Amino acid sequence: MALRRPHRKSRHGCLECKRRRVKCDETRPVCSNCSKRQAGCEYDSSSSLLWANEELLHHDTKSVNSRSDEPPLPEPPHVTANPFDTSAKDGGATHSSPSLNLGDLELMMQWCNSTYQVLTRNERTDPVWRLRVPEEALSHSFLMHGILALSALHIARTRDDHRRPEYISAAVAHQNQALAFFRKQLDDINDANAKAMFALSSVVVVYAFGFPHSPESKDPWACIHDFIQVLLLARGVEQVLRQATPSIRNSDWEILLRLDKYIASLPQDVLSPLERLRELNAYCGAQDPTHDTDIYNKTIENLTDIMAAAYGGLTSITVAARWAIRLKPKFVNLIRDRSPLALIILAHLCAILCRLKYGWCIDQWIFKLPRAIYQILDDRWKPHAQWPMVEIFGQDFLNEIETINSV
Repeated sequence: MALRRPHRKSRHGCLECKRRRVKCDETRPVCSNCSKRQAGCEYDSSSSLLWANEELLHHDTKSVNSRSDEPPLPEPPHVTANPFDTSAKDGGATHSSPSLNLGDLELMMQWCNSTYQVLTRNERTDPVWRLRVPEEALSHSFLMHGILALSALHIARTRDDHRRPEYISAAVAHQNQALAFFRKQLDDINDANAKAMFALSSVVVVYAFGFPHSPESKDPWACIHDFIQVLLLARGVEQVLRQATPSIRNSDWEILLRLDKYIASLPQDVLSPLERLRELNAYCGAQDPTHDTDIYNKTIENLTDIMAAAYGGLTSITVAARWAIRLKPKFVNLIRDRSPLALIILAHLCAILCRLKYGWCIDQWIFKLPRAIYQILDDRWKPHAQWPMVEIFGQDFLNEIETINSV
């Protein structure tokens, strides 16, 4: 009798494969089954921290294993008591100097000189992100890989040269390793690793927002789907941040938890669109008894609070990340279910981000999302999206959108 071929169980498969009860290969962001069937591929928030292209990691592991039949490496030479004594000799042979990974050193310099600024809020939090986080990474390799991943992504997104694909590959490789080690500690967040878990959680959200997604697709839902994956990841990160916060509060990183006070009042040209959203929500609730007025109200209030924080000096990525982390799972489901009001609220967020000095990690969403949303909305809903469209594309936004779509 033929033996049954063993196979690895799929524990973190996508929602579509689970629904069809078929084995998922867990390829991110789209698994092979969904790719072949051209179906929407989504992963729930419990496995959202797996969201990364793991192909390079598997390839590297395979390459290492494939060399198992090669002769073993020679034993390292005897090390003298003074590791810095390059003149020391062993049996008449001069010790060779250790090699440097210049690529990783470049990425660490990038972090200390520039990349850390995307996470810091002001000069009081600068020392933590610029100095303390790299120091913590010396004891936690997953955080070191996360730092290097975000630095490589930063270079890839801001330098226009022939080495861009190399930096993208480096970012993916480091991110895969960061998440592989990170996942092992998700169920054991304690005082010893809380700082590293907290820092990497923040890095992961910025990485997700900043990673370049698929080029313009004729299907506007492809863009919405990509953004939903970012929101799911942010929801997963929120759980880690909540568990690590007590340890952070009793440490020298406590300044990261002190949120600056910001103005409670907003300019009238921002308050008016928000009030129209509330009125639209109330109208929908009066017309449809199944309409969840409460969840929309909470999301609009979240948007209002984030807008006030934005006018108080927060950067665009901080605003976007905080909004995403605070989102209720119900609202993410409403976006997935193609609720017109949910999409219109999302377009309003993009308009606020557009008013800020948006950076490299948020710019792709500010224009792609509202363009896709406007294409999806039917003629009954499009008038309610006019304010964000004008804010982002100008009064002639219709021609702007049509011109881009025809390219």
